[in-house]
Amino acid sequence: MVRPYAVTRKDPMSSDIPMDPSLVLITGAGRSGTSTMAGTLFRLGYHVPEPYMQGNESNPRGFYESWWPVRFHKRLIARANVEQTDGRPEAVDLVREVVDGDARAELSQWLSEVTSASDRVVVKDPRAVWASWLWSELAGEAGVNLTFLTMLRHPAEVIGSRNTYYADYRSWMAARDFATMNLCGWINGNLIVERQTRDQPRSFVLYDDLLVDWRKQAEKLAAEIAVAADLSAEPASLVDDFIEPSLRRHEPDWGELEIPVSLREIAEEVFDAFVRLSAAAGHDEDIHAEIDEIAARYQRLYADSAAIAQDAASARARVAKAEGARKARKRAQQKQAGTAGASAQPVSMPRALARTAMQHSALLRRMREGVRR
Repeated sequence: MVRPYAVTRKDPMSSDIPMDPSLVLITGAGRSGTSTMAGTLFRLGYHVPEPYMQGNESNPRGFYESWWPVRFHKRLIARANVEQTDGRPEAVDLVREVVDGDARAELSQWLSEVTSASDRVVVKDPRAVWASWLWSELAGEAGVNLTFLTMLRHPAEVIGSRNTYYADYRSWMAARDFATMNLCGWINGNLIVERQTRDQPRSFVLYDDLLVDWRKQAEKLAAEIAVAADLSAEPASLVDDFIEPSLRRHEPDWGELEIPVSLREIAEEVFDAFVRLSAAAGHDEDIHAEIDEIAARYQRLYADSAAIAQDAASARARVAKAEGARKARKRAQQKQAGTAGASAQPVSMPRALARTAMQHSALLRRMREGVRR
């Protein structure tokens, strides 16, 4: 089929014609190998705008997430009351509604700055799924060649990894609820970014394939989205040292994850369709239609589930409202008590001052008498 776009870039080692700057935006669910891919491109000559997030126990090799886009996306989704892994099909529209002129100007300015500093930039932030359309629009206005790179990992592995490293942040949630919420976010986020990037240059890479043979995936990216990676000996050796199969610490097994079967089946279908989309260089009209049908079924399932859970949701809202009112009354009582205490203080203050004055007067009298003697 004829692709709806064309990526035209000169050889980065050639200096005869200046290139338009390029920016690779790495998308995909968190815990899908996005950090490994960003770290790989970094070692192959791509610029990760500083400052960027360093590693920790959950990701010892580093996140390679530039702080500016992370904070930018966090502000947007906070305004829209959207979670990073939001399962609501309408979540992307809620984010779109809060993007104003100031937000557009901020991102435009940052794009101009980072592409002026380097003609090959890589940005990685899973939250970009909610604003991929905005990046596309503003990159086009700025003359930046924007390409999308979506990392794929089996959803059972992703949910298992998130349970291991992030469940403590939601300790009040039952394990089943946490896993189900994250799977909804995985399905919804992938469906959204796929739909929003169909008319853009893009590539899908499986995390397993990257770990097994990263050179082959670099060739795939060069062919599909014109990634100009430096594959000479020294950078390649850096990537060899960086990528280890041991980085994969979870298997694609639903195991003890208590997730509704209907939701799990949809997740499997999404993953299967994306794998075939990866083999089709990111674009295939028949697969697009199949994904649209899966998205429609997910939307119906989500709406049905929300309707069934309406009583529970209303009860939680009532409890939260009552708890908020209780805390407000407690704060008012504490404030009133503090005001009463403060108003009582001046009564004792003059007495204390009077005693101090009397003590000073007595001391002065004794001093004068001592002088006369």
